[in-house]
Amino acid sequence: QLKASLARSVATAQGKQLKDASAVVWFSSAQMDIEPFVAGHKGIPDFMLSTLGVRNVVQSDEEWPTVGWETIAKANPTFIVIARMDRRRFPADDYQKKLAFLRSDPVTRNMDAVKNNRIIILDALAMQASLRTFDGIEQLATALNGYDLSQ
Repeated sequence: QLKASLARSVATAQGKQLKDASAVVWFSSAQMDIEPFVAGHKGIPDFMLSTLGVRNVVQSDEEWPTVGWETIAKANPTFIVIARMDRRRFPADDYQKKLAFLRSDPVTRNMDAVKNNRIIILDALAMQASLRTFDGIEQLATALNGYDLSQ
């Protein structure tokens, strides 16, 4: 069943021609105005992106490195994926605050993904190695498929 679920998700994303698409996955931040914790190449979010044919703009081999918004903006990802979580350890644990930051910060508000509202909200638990990962890939594929990339 899991293999079939994964195959359906991949097929959904492949129909969108995501060959040149890129993304950043923002998990959280200790403070809103500092470097965010984003997905590097050694974790489930990168696996999800690469499985669906989307390039992670973060070049780190760490699982959750901190990367400056200027660096992320320079990479200008096609999509921004933000984690939705129940915990409130940090201000950026609240996805609504993440959205408000992205739309108001002078650096982030000028990114194509923000200007074109290509922001995907994904459950944080799906970003961890578990059966929920398959639900997360399906949700991500469905969200990616819903965007018009001709803009």
